[in-house]
Amino acid sequence: MFKTLKNLLGASDEAAPAESKATFSAGLPLGMTPDDFEGLRLDGRVKIELAELSAFPDTLFGWSSEPYHHVAAVGHVDLGQGSHLVRFYLDNDTWLQANVENQRVIEYKLFDFYRVTHLSDGEFDALVNAEDKKAGQLGAQTITVEATDTTGRECQYQRVWGDEASLWSPPVLLEEQVMTTESVMTRSVTHHAMLYERQIEGAERMEYVLLNAENDGEGGFMLVQNLGVDVTSVDIDAI
Repeated sequence: MFKTLKNLLGASDEAAPAESKATFSAGLPLGMTPDDFEGLRLDGRVKIELAELSAFPDTLFGWSSEPYHHVAAVGHVDLGQGSHLVRFYLDNDTWLQANVENQRVIEYKLFDFYRVTHLSDGEFDALVNAEDKKAGQLGAQTITVEATDTTGRECQYQRVWGDEASLWSPPVLLEEQVMTTESVMTRSVTHHAMLYERQIEGAERMEYVLLNAENDGEGGFMLVQNLGVDVTSVDIDAI
């Protein structure tokens, strides 16, 4: 499973191990510092330049490239064997995810909490564990996302993870440790996640949906449509 997940998350087998550093930075994998993440850090600020997105009206994802945003929390998912996901949660309900292999960042994706549905514990259990999987649900081969504005637009996304030919594949279980600016202690968040993608019309860029059933560990359950795009390191200005 690890090798499959590693490939799906975009990791490169050519990544060389970085020299180990005996250091600790809040929320980051042991041995890594903000310098490894373009300066991104808990309680820092970041501006992300994505002005070219406005040239493609096909996108659902929107972004203002001007302001700096506060990094209010950092999440860390240890995938094992030197692989990690590091998530920088910003004050505008977006988050920047770094995919790490052998202490090197392989890629970045920027996500927006596009649509959030709060669930009861019973609804959450039925969503994650139901035997009768329905079209459009978490793990389905394709999903449709409706625009949050008044246009009524709908876009269809194809599942990235799992068996391409299967009508349904089980979501990936991710255990995230989240550290905030308000506490030095981490809290655990459990995700049942599936990644989807589509080609943006007229662009080489892909648009993603990370569909995620989330248990925040504090009695809260939700289904989140996280809408996102790829980001390069040169797009990131962190201070």
